[in-house]
Amino acid sequence: MPKTRDKTYLRDGLKFAIVFTTTYIVIGIVGISIANIFVPTHKEWVFLLITTAIMFYISLRFIYRDREQIRTLVDQQLELTIYKSIFDQMHEGLVITNDKEEIITINPSFTEMTGYKENEVIGKTPSILSSGLHSREFYSNLKKELKKNGRWHGEIINQRKNGQIFPEQLSISEISNMNGSVTNYIGVFTDISSQRQAEGKIEFLTHYDSYTRLPKFSLFMKHLSNFLNDQETNKQKFSLFIVDTAKLKTLNAMYGHKVGDELLQTLAIRIQTRYKGLFIGRINSKEFAIINPNLYEAEAVQKEAENLLQEIEQPFYFDGDEYFLSATIGIGIYPDHGMTADELYKNATLAKTAAKEVGYQFQLFGDELLAKVRRKVLLEKHLIKAIEMNELQLYYQPQINIKTRNLIGLEALIRWNHSTLGMISPSEFIPLAEETGLILDIGEWVLETVCLQIQKWRLAGIKIPKIAVNLSPIQLMNANLLKMTKHIIDKTNIDPTLIGLEITENISLFQKESVIHIITSLKKQGFKILIDDFGKGHSNLSYIQQLPIDSIKIDRSFISDIPQNKNNIALTKAMIAMAHELQLTVVAEGVETKEQLEFLDNHNCDYAQGFYLSRALPSEEIVKLLLTVNDEYQLAL
Repeated sequence: MPKTRDKTYLRDGLKFAIVFTTTYIVIGIVGISIANIFVPTHKEWVFLLITTAIMFYISLRFIYRDREQIRTLVDQQLELTIYKSIFDQMHEGLVITNDKEEIITINPSFTEMTGYKENEVIGKTPSILSSGLHSREFYSNLKKELKKNGRWHGEIINQRKNGQIFPEQLSISEISNMNGSVTNYIGVFTDISSQRQAEGKIEFLTHYDSYTRLPKFSLFMKHLSNFLNDQETNKQKFSLFIVDTAKLKTLNAMYGHKVGDELLQTLAIRIQTRYKGLFIGRINSKEFAIINPNLYEAEAVQKEAENLLQEIEQPFYFDGDEYFLSATIGIGIYPDHGMTADELYKNATLAKTAAKEVGYQFQLFGDELLAKVRRKVLLEKHLIKAIEMNELQLYYQPQINIKTRNLIGLEALIRWNHSTLGMISPSEFIPLAEETGLILDIGEWVLETVCLQIQKWRLAGIKIPKIAVNLSPIQLMNANLLKMTKHIIDKTNIDPTLIGLEITENISLFQKESVIHIITSLKKQGFKILIDDFGKGHSNLSYIQQLPIDSIKIDRSFISDIPQNKNNIALTKAMIAMAHELQLTVVAEGVETKEQLEFLDNHNCDYAQGFYLSRALPSEEIVKLLLTVNDEYQLAL
């Protein structure tokens, strides 16, 4: 702005100087001409007289102009003083920002209404006052109208520095320069709390959720306490459901809060419709609570939880697209699980948390539940030190060629022999290791232990079969996996073709470019690649063509009830045939009967493993087995 003003003054000054100089020259020429014609003598005096007249004009013009400018500046200073006085004394809050919406000044009323001093807001945006009660769409529409009309006027709910929300009447205007570019925004607002309080709006916003119009936590707990006291008087039971919705955060991140807000409102309507007449609350951003006086028997409560989950998991439709939500439910029953509102709520919440911990969709509070949670916490604590305490062990389950009965390989299976808890099942501690990230250290330990075992057997002159090692999806997504496998192979100096890496079938995982790259690189390092639990995943099998697979392992769930289950017979035959068409070998796991082995033999399955052939054995017993089989590794069955 000062640079523009300087240019204007310079331009006007040049214009005046040129005009004045031209006028001076014209007058001088005319004066000299007249003097030559009419005044033949005393020309110098005449010229002096003319020059004096010109200088008088210049002096008069400049003195007058300076006085005019001084008068203008005085008037402007007076106006600024008046505006400053109005600015400071006006009852409305006033805030001025630059074109980037950064606050450059506020008035005292702004501080009085919001609690923020000038030094606390300068350089920040007005969003510092946001209450979080308006959607992104609200602010988007505000900015659109401001850009279109140059001003916006309406009611907005903001938040004071102390956290208190308050409604205000707000007017925002654009200030533009001579070129039409926006240089500033001015916001003028009035606190209308008193007016709205009379209308009950603040009371509503304090106790009710603005999206679902359901009671917030404090009001819900107050009602729960009152309801509990009534039931205590009448000696009646009731149940409390805590419903924790999942995927909302992900949907907000992927599709925006507009989609998330719409799904939340639709879900609230579903719950209200299902439990019409019951007291329901939205106790935090993704949790609902339901008081149900009609259900209090354990079996009926659990059945209702199943039905509610099915309703929540029904598709949601918005703008022609389909979305899905899921949930975890914790349940407490009065008075069995709490004699007070706080105790009942705490235990229902604990049941919900425990359900998540153990992988359930719903859970009723009880001693068994607490035992599971305590055991999981204990195992997690001890698993951290399991490698250091030398508590992890590898067992090896033999794999045979079905036609020849020759031993063709071993699968390395991890066991945890806890010093006080005894043998802990992999199905219990492997999911825990994956959840905590400890699977990375455990997986590295397994591969290195297998390689060292191969090295030891080789030095002892024992003929070594191929050994399969399981890779967790967490390991596959670890950027350091390839470096780790190469380091172990180089360190132990073993042939990587002796090791097969078993990867659990996971379509979403196999579609990641990074995972495809890692699997392909593992194959280049020399490892054999096997797909474990084949048939349990989704039906999309295109990944088989993308990945350098050597073999598939048919999941035990298909083998376990052969020959009774005709569907599993058909599916197993189809998987064997498909794999052979793709030049892949097939391993059937979980073979536990002679009939199952004969079925697999009759349908040309290549390899098998299971309790019928041999249980998993510690390395000492595997050595004995390897020393007793003949040169062709033929097992005596």
